[in-house]
Amino acid sequence: AITEYEKGLSIAPTDINLLNSLGVAFGVDACLDKAMEFFEKARKINPEEVMVIHNIGLIHRINDKNDSALAYLKKAHGINPDIFEIELLLGHLLFKEKKFDQAISHLDAAIRLKPRSGTPFRVKGQIFLERKDAAGAAAQFNQAVKLNPNDPKALHGYAQAMALQKKNLPIALSFAQKSLALDPDNELYKQYLEKIQ
Repeated sequence: AITEYEKGLSIAPTDINLLNSLGVAFGVDACLDKAMEFFEKARKINPEEVMVIHNIGLIHRINDKNDSALAYLKKAHGINPDIFEIELLLGHLLFKEKKFDQAISHLDAAIRLKPRSGTPFRVKGQIFLERKDAAGAAAQFNQAVKLNPNDPKALHGYAQAMALQKKNLPIALSFAQKSLALDPDNELYKQYLEKIQ
């Protein structure tokens, strides 16, 4: 893919889609500096190209530069508030920053844009757990698990939410076991399974 995009750019060196696609290809190949180089070239041509701005934010997120990632993603949201990937990533980053109300706003937008994705429900469940609202968390994790029964984080969160309510402990145990089976190296899941047992 990289070779084909480079050939295309030799013909049309200012094609934003080719520059962005080449950046994505380098990103997938874990060449983040090269990816950023092409995203920046595309941004210089059109500073309002929303997916280029999203991709720059994503590279900053991968590099653990959350403040920069948030700045770019907020800019992308300002250009187009109806892109699932932007809303989901903004919600997740704001959750990590413990800005829960803002996070929920973006996660709700992600759910509106792609209601069949379990991930925004799972992140909302994690927020409810942080807020000590086990019942609210259980409702969100329930939705996440319905949409993706093999999401170990959602299964683990659902097990936590049920155990905190002292409800459905056999189901909580089975979800804790399944989360560990899906992610057997996760020490947190191991510890929690022992706690429920």
